[in-house]
Amino acid sequence: MDKTFALYGCGKAGLSVALALKSQGYTIIGCDSRSEESRDWGAQWLACPKIKIPQELPPKIPLMIGVSENAIFDVDAAIGEAKYVSERVVFHLSGALPSRALNRCRLTGAKVGSLHPLMILPDPLTGAKNLRNATFAIEGREQAVETLKKMATAISGKFFIVPVKGKTLYHISAVFAANYLVTLLAESEALLEKAGVSHSDSLRAFQSLVEMTVKNYFSEGPIQSLTGPVERGDLNMIKNHLLALSKLPEAKKLYKILAQNTLVLARQKHPERKEIYDELEKLII
Repeated sequence: MDKTFALYGCGKAGLSVALALKSQGYTIIGCDSRSEESRDWGAQWLACPKIKIPQELPPKIPLMIGVSENAIFDVDAAIGEAKYVSERVVFHLSGALPSRALNRCRLTGAKVGSLHPLMILPDPLTGAKNLRNATFAIEGREQAVETLKKMATAISGKFFIVPVKGKTLYHISAVFAANYLVTLLAESEALLEKAGVSHSDSLRAFQSLVEMTVKNYFSEGPIQSLTGPVERGDLNMIKNHLLALSKLPEAKKLYKILAQNTLVLARQKHPERKEIYDELEKLII
């Protein structure tokens, strides 16, 4: 009973997590989805029976909801009958929504939770492999949290608990770390191309720099790994940068915002440079 579950929603996230759990000895007693095509797809990937959820769920078997965030509320309304979910752990995989998004299930006695992997899941097979190195964010009712901790431990051994009130900020932090990092790299590439460097060369140019920066960040932390003109207090260089960006107003705006945040870190690293940093701040506000 401890290592069994059912899956509703056979998208990339649901199938990736289900496959990862199956590889660690969990049994998938069945899957269901909102369309017959998706249901068939899930049963093939997981080599498990197709069942009607919640009607055919055995008692007390945990239920994983693997649908998109926009569909969670509709699924909750559809499956949340007391006779099917009462005293059952029901959890979703959304990073943005708290467990209380499963409101009908919660009100009818389910122990609701959420299990979100901090990992890219491009397809079920690759996703399941990637999850071996993932850290999971867990949130929800106590019984659900205990069940989800066991699942995360089985897959990768790495997890942390997010308070329900902190779930949205947690997701924003993940957006900054992953999505906006891509945006910054794309902006860097665009500026390099405007400088006259070819697209292929610009892609290669930053790889070693970015990889070393990320490595230093995780080994040394943000303060000690910080370098660059803001950290040095190089007023002339920053003036030249802003002048060069005068015909690129959106890039200039982004540069100033990032410089302001970088200055906060620089002040922590070098409190003795207060005067030069005060002068620098006037340039970037």
